[in-house]
Amino acid sequence: MTTKTDALIWLKENEPSVYYLRESQKSLSKDINLRDLGKLFADANEHIQKDWINENTKLDVEVRDDFDDDANAAGHDLDTTDRVLKIQSKLRAATLHLEQTRRKSIKNENSSDTGHVTYSVGEADVYMFSQPDIEDYLNIDKWNYIAIPERFLIDKDNPEYLVPRVNKSIWKNFVGRAKEILEEEYDRKK
Repeated sequence: MTTKTDALIWLKENEPSVYYLRESQKSLSKDINLRDLGKLFADANEHIQKDWINENTKLDVEVRDDFDDDANAAGHDLDTTDRVLKIQSKLRAATLHLEQTRRKSIKNENSSDTGHVTYSVGEADVYMFSQPDIEDYLNIDKWNYIAIPERFLIDKDNPEYLVPRVNKSIWKNFVGRAKEILEEEYDRKK
């Protein structure tokens, strides 16, 4: 029987990058450093959501990999394998926001007044937020998922873009409904 200690020794000797990422996440979690945990888990979140969707819904999704065609990976992170539904993955432990650090290009010049850029309408069909348990961040089984169709996120004051921050009055309507929302949006688009 392999013990946890044995596994960690093996990791340190054979997969040191994984070992040190583990050490980093442990210390960040202990300090409840949400900003840096979010950075550490941002890419992993796409894979976490992919697996959650594939295990809990009728959808079959994959992480987008067409970065040779779109160097900025604009718009979305997950696609259904039949390309019907585009899903943008977000990891948000506290507030739900859609601002990102894209370049302020001509296309994005009117997207936001916060110094960041918001998404343009049409970049994704659904925005899926992972919400880790702040007190037990590393326990992915305790994460919550909120899926919100794009049409509920359009900024009424700037209708070519989505809202920079998702108010609770919006997102509370989608809590506990990720499976239902994803399947409904998929059927709606198909």
